Amino acid sequence: MSRFSPSDIRNFALVGQGGSGKTMITERLLFRAGASQRVGRVEDGTTVSDYLDEEIKRHISTSIGLCEFDYKGVRLNLLDTPGYADFMTEAQEAVRVADAAFLAINAG
Repeated sequence: MSRFSPSDIRNFALVGQGGSGKTMITERLLFRAGASQRVGRVEDGTTVSDYLDEEIKRHISTSIGLCEFDYKGVRLNLLDTPGYADFMTEAQEAVRVADAAFLAINAG
């Protein structure tokens, strides 16, 4: 049984094009919240949300990465979504179940 009631759970999807930094935003949020001991790197295959062999090998997200942490008595679920069109269904499903979505835009 969860210690959080549904009213104390928030689901956020991180969406954007491939390479826009969604996974790195997730890494930094987890680290700052104390849910991770280090900030992983996509290039090193050490991120929390990219754990499948194919994701580590290709340095991209191919599925939704669910990460969670607690903040001021609220459980925050981060849905790190793939950014490439081949995996668009994953991003669409994350947005469908999310309370809100954050859009990452590649500035470079």
